[in-house]
Amino acid sequence: MTEETPSFSNRATARAATQARRARAAALRQGYFKALASGFTPEQIAEASHASVRTIRREIDRALDERRLDAPERYVHLQVARLTKALRLADFHIEQGDLAAVGPLATLVAALDRYHGLRAPSPQAASASPACLALPPPPLALTHARPPAESEATAAPEAAEAS
Repeated sequence: MTEETPSFSNRATARAATQARRARAAALRQGYFKALASGFTPEQIAEASHASVRTIRREIDRALDERRLDAPERYVHLQVARLTKALRLADFHIEQGDLAAVGPLATLVAALDRYHGLRAPSPQAASASPACLALPPPPLALTHARPPAESEATAAPEAAEAS
């Protein structure tokens, strides 16, 4: 018996070619997305890749659709880890005598409070004018109020005469 290498069928060859084409398209799509995230405009990306702006926008939209969002709990853990790292850096700068780091430190502490469930007042409320912080208007008078009792009705004129 002669040993022959197993040859791929036409269907398997076509399937492999399709998978390779899809992998290249996905890699291009991710490249377009990374370029957009880096600050390039779709027009600049299209010019560099010799594609139309419409194609770039469509591929970026597909890349966004393919991205899955983390569960809220995982996202909170990630954000707290990032904020903690930034907090350490701000603390280090304050230890070195850089007083300009006090503002960012306060911002970081407020953000950490938010993620830990200790809601700080929003920056919009802090910057609001005093007119916005005024008390609400008093409630409207009742339209069907009961008439005053006789003791109240007779006490009112006597109080007016005493004044």
